[in-house]
Amino acid sequence: MTSPNRTGFFKRRISQPILNLLKQGMTPPKLSLTCAVGTVLGIIPAFGITTVLVTLVAARLKLNIAATILISYLVQPLQLLLLIPFARAGIALFQLEDLQFTLDEILALFQADWLQALHMLWLANLVAVVAWFILAAPIAALLYYSLLPVFRKVIPATSIIRPV
Repeated sequence: MTSPNRTGFFKRRISQPILNLLKQGMTPPKLSLTCAVGTVLGIIPAFGITTVLVTLVAARLKLNIAATILISYLVQPLQLLLLIPFARAGIALFQLEDLQFTLDEILALFQADWLQALHMLWLANLVAVVAWFILAAPIAALLYYSLLPVFRKVIPATSIIRPV
């Protein structure tokens, strides 16, 4: 059981400063766009580029970069879960039935010819990124318009913290 002092300390010293940082200068539309951009870029099936991509897009759109990166990090487990569906969608889109393989087939291919296995996996990842690219704008729009009324209710206009 946590004591009230610990709960108050956590809220006062950790959670509230983080929330203030994330809401700094944020209007409900900007916060909704931040969540949509962070989520969509956080699930891109290309590992290792998420942070750079999120930073560039957030800076270009004048969003809160820290909040956008945080959201992209929070949805990264979805990146792993959606890798196979995006790859299957890309394989179907480009009609590359020869790329449909099981884990055992991949392991056998790596044992037989690891360069060919890397080529196949690279190609599967490439078509997964294309499938993600096609679905990114509709997903972002859906998230934006779904979150906008929520943030308008949760963040009253008088509580918006302006940057110093």
